[in-house]
Amino acid sequence: MDILKRPNAFKFLLFLSSLVLLSQSVILCEAHIKETKVQEGIDKNKNIKIQFVYAPEKPIIDTFTELQFSIQDLETGQHIKDFDARVVVTNGQRLFKFENISVADGDFSVKYLFPDDGTHQVLTRINTHNSILLSSFSVFVPHQSPPSLLNPFPNNQSQQNENEQWINIIITIVISIAVLTLTIIIIKKK
Repeated sequence: MDILKRPNAFKFLLFLSSLVLLSQSVILCEAHIKETKVQEGIDKNKNIKIQFVYAPEKPIIDTFTELQFSIQDLETGQHIKDFDARVVVTNGQRLFKFENISVADGDFSVKYLFPDDGTHQVLTRINTHNSILLSSFSVFVPHQSPPSLLNPFPNNQSQQNENEQWINIIITIVISIAVLTLTIIIIKKK
C-alpha cells in the first residue's frame, strides 16, 4: 500500500507535519528564560522586565559561566527589540565590563570567568530607543576545595565523597575477583 496512491492519507500526513513545524517555530519565537532560578528586574514606569539566569547553577572559579538576559515588555511579555546593553560584573573589589552589546531580539548572554568565590553583582544597563533601564542581580560562587589526585576537578564536597565511595567499592570488587581467580588457579594446579 503506497502512501502516494492514497491522496487523502498523503494530505493528512502533510497537514500533520505542517502543524508540528508551525508549533516548533512558535515555541522558538516566544522563547523566554524558563529556568527555575530566574531573577527579575521590573521597572513599572518604563514597562520593562529583565529576566536573568546563569549557567551552570553553581559557578566554578576560572571556568566560564554564561550570564543570560531576556528583556521584555512588562504588559505584553514580548521581547524588546533593537537596543544596546552593557553588563558589569563586580565583587566590590574587581570590576569587569562588557560594553556595546547590540541586541536585536531581546535575548543576549555573555560568558564570564569568576576569579574567586563569594557573592558577585551583575549590573546591567539597557538603552532602548526611548529609555535607559538599570538593574542589579546576584551570583553566588561557592567556595571550592583544592583538587586532589583522585579527583582533580571536584564539583563540591558531597560529589567528592561520593566519588571516593565508588572508588573504594570498585577497588574492593577488583581485589575480590583477583583473590578468587588466584585461588581457583592454585586449586587447579594441585
